[in-house]
Amino acid sequence: MSGEASVVTSSAGSDRSNRWRMRVATSALGGSGLLLAASTAVWPTRILAVRVPEVGDFAKGYEQRIWSWGRQVVYTSDGVPLDAFAQPDPVTRLVLLVVVLLLAAAGVTAWLLRPGLEGRLLAAVGLALALATVAASVFERVSFDDRSLGLQPGLVDITTAAGWLEVAAAVLLALALALVVVPVALPGPANAASARVSAAAARLAGRRPTDPAEPAPAAQPVARPVATLREGTSPGSTHTPSVGFRDDDEPPQRPPG
Repeated sequence: MSGEASVVTSSAGSDRSNRWRMRVATSALGGSGLLLAASTAVWPTRILAVRVPEVGDFAKGYEQRIWSWGRQVVYTSDGVPLDAFAQPDPVTRLVLLVVVLLLAAAGVTAWLLRPGLEGRLLAAVGLALALATVAASVFERVSFDDRSLGLQPGLVDITTAAGWLEVAAAVLLALALALVVVPVALPGPANAASARVSAAAARLAGRRPTDPAEPAPAAQPVARPVATLREGTSPGSTHTPSVGFRDDDEPPQRPPG
């Protein structure tokens, strides 16, 4: 009975450890994706540059820097801003991006510190909003057609480092959202995958993974002293046989004659 109780206790502890590791991994993925996505609020994700200007152009060339939240600034090839092409910054879209990222960070933190259905729901909603915002910017940039700008010789479309970070953020946010939603939508495959990950982590740590279905090892018997009647003396002797304790592996000792 005690062996079954120890197996149940070990299984429960292993399940709690697996769930904790899964929440930590999901929070790490989601947090990394949010940090990468935050870079797009500061740096442009795309540059449209004219390397060979048209004949008669007043500038040697220009670069149109575009942010994911809609800001556009035009510079000459010498780095001087062209005020003639200046547009008001869409501050509302920037505020929306920051608010969405903060809400997603709050949801991930809530699920890490407060496990359960409520924390999982907050994380799922926050990650879904962040993924939708980041993915929309990525798809808009990828599906952009240069021909919509008209015929401009020497036009080059450049994806900046912040643009590639935005793509990586979308991938990380998608993985984190899947880790939050899949265990509820598909519990069977999720539990099997979690068990395999736990076994792989145990092997990497240099220890044998615990199998809840495996019975606990039986306790080894402890050698106890046995009471025996020692052999008596020869017939006619007045010596009384004595009772003593000996181990099973020790031969009985005869009293001196």
